[in-house]
Amino acid sequence: MTDQELDTLMRRVLLDSLKLNLEGATGNELSFEPTPRYQRQMTAMLADPLKWARKRARPIWKKVIQKVAVILLVFSLSLGSLMAVSPTVRAAVIRWVTEWYETHITYRYSGEQITDEMPQYEITDLPEGYIEDESKRIEWPEYISFTFYNPNKENDQKIIFDYTYMSQGGASDFVTEDSEVLSVTVNGLEGQLFLADDWENTRSILTWIDAERNLQFTLMAALNEIDILHIAESVSLVEMIK
Repeated sequence: MTDQELDTLMRRVLLDSLKLNLEGATGNELSFEPTPRYQRQMTAMLADPLKWARKRARPIWKKVIQKVAVILLVFSLSLGSLMAVSPTVRAAVIRWVTEWYETHITYRYSGEQITDEMPQYEITDLPEGYIEDESKRIEWPEYISFTFYNPNKENDQKIIFDYTYMSQGGASDFVTEDSEVLSVTVNGLEGQLFLADDWENTRSILTWIDAERNLQFTLMAALNEIDILHIAESVSLVEMIK
């Protein structure tokens, strides 16, 4: 007997059974008023008994998997909504990863490609006597760098300040040899200070990330921890180009 023949037979048996139950009902029996849900189930059963039986016999593990899938879908949609309304959340999820090696640290970017022009930042509190060496300024579509020096001092260590968009395919490397790696914050933004062992004669490197604007800043100077942090915290947005 084929599935189609069995389906027809079962449907006929069920219909005959229901008919007999209705014909055998007496006035002394309790009245039965089916609920809408019961009526829907009976309709589905009579329309396709095999399908109805297979659905009712579905293994529990399938139900569990479906529920887990729904939970994951809700979580995914919620995360997507947060990423849409919160640039900070979106940046934390996809914009960069930090790779630690024995001799250096790499920030590898995975954010979307930037098409906007770079915003303009400046240091508002340089050490006394320092001015910019404009001949060394670099202004690229996704990278800007400034170099400062003190013309009144010979062999004075230059201060270099730069920032870059964290776009797909880009990366920044920081050497950790002969330096102490310190976790710091710059105006509430998380960063790392690579404080040189001989910081009076060797430039230390301070880097921090503005996740909302998708920018990584770097400051290099032969200064102690307090002074280099002070300069970094004086960095201000001059002009936001749209």
